[in-house]
Amino acid sequence: MKEKIRKINVFEIYYPVVLIGYAASMISREYVHPGIIAGIMLLAAAAELIIKKRMPFSRKDIRTEDAVMYMFLAYSLLSGIWTVVSGIPFRVYAGEAFTTAIPMIFYFVGRADGENTKLFYRIFAYSVIGTGILGLILYITAPQFYLDFLMNVYISKADAATMRVRMHSVIGSTLLGYLSVASMFAGSYFIIRSELKKNRELDEGVIIFATSMMFAFLSNQRAAMVVAILAVIYMNHLIFFTFNMLPKRYFAAEAGSSAAGVAVLCIADMGIVMKIYYRLVSVPGAIGQRSDQWVGAVNNMKNMWIGNGLGANGTRAFGYQDHVIADGGLAKLYCEMGIIGTTFFIFLMLLVLRKGFRKLKECAPETGLIVMTLLVAIGSDMLSFQLATPIFYFAVGRIVHICCTDSQNLY
Repeated sequence: MKEKIRKINVFEIYYPVVLIGYAASMISREYVHPGIIAGIMLLAAAAELIIKKRMPFSRKDIRTEDAVMYMFLAYSLLSGIWTVVSGIPFRVYAGEAFTTAIPMIFYFVGRADGENTKLFYRIFAYSVIGTGILGLILYITAPQFYLDFLMNVYISKADAATMRVRMHSVIGSTLLGYLSVASMFAGSYFIIRSELKKNRELDEGVIIFATSMMFAFLSNQRAAMVVAILAVIYMNHLIFFTFNMLPKRYFAAEAGSSAAGVAVLCIADMGIVMKIYYRLVSVPGAIGQRSDQWVGAVNNMKNMWIGNGLGANGTRAFGYQDHVIADGGLAKLYCEMGIIGTTFFIFLMLLVLRKGFRKLKECAPETGLIVMTLLVAIGSDMLSFQLATPIFYFAVGRIVHICCTDSQNLY
């Protein structure tokens, strides 16, 4: 008897479909709009979650984290009232709703997920790696149509030298760097799941982790490189010291091999090493430069309790109001959501991370992904991207699934 083939859910193909849309927009930006494709996919995924009853609605199913998530999502959408009342066009709020608020439904994807986590992470990781490979090919060959595409959206001059300052692929270096780090955690899911026993999952996890780390560095984004290094340290600490999955002598061997690799790279091309070094040591300075803008944004808030409203401090609102653009995800969150909305978010993070660290063996990839995203969000607006927000909230919901339900597959 033939095995029944499971139907693919909309949320499982969200990343490949949207990333293909970005690749297609490189050829025709006039007819292909990745933001619209992502918006349609988000609405379809939300409808699927509701129709298939994968969102907790009954009192016995709703946990504290679910209630806080519902309140934060509702508050974010409701804040559009005072965004528009303040004189900002509705299209600004609508655009922000589809990049910041509606992607939060991926919390419920992770919340309802069971064994399908493996498929979701696999599709996500390979989609990101595929985007990285495409970007690497374009980075090396530098065709003129690609340079013209980048000049319209990411770079200031359509030449190979300008393009090769950092690798953009088709989504920009900021998103490529962040998604590559997120993909590293997807790889760590397979590594930890394999318990380091020689099998397909271990090989797959190592390949995903290593390849994604390479693309994180090729993006030449400071935040991505820093958190990629932290991810490596985090995984080594878990494997060798927290879970004791391997003897300590292997850690010594790995550290020695890494040092030897860096030494070889210094001999072969010191310029690459110094380029990475200067980018990394410039992180504190970048934070210091942005802190003045954060203070200015906070000082220009209309109401510190309810905030300026969703989208009011984003780039879409530039020119419509005297609000200062909050160049940082956490600062933007506070300016737009105020004390009330920010409290919902902080409370949710505290609840989830507390549970994640308590069950670290089961939640290690998700806990690491959440912490690293929050670190990146200090200086980059990672909580307002249609490609970044879903994987972040998936990790949040996944921890709630592990810690607040039994081991039964909710599907």
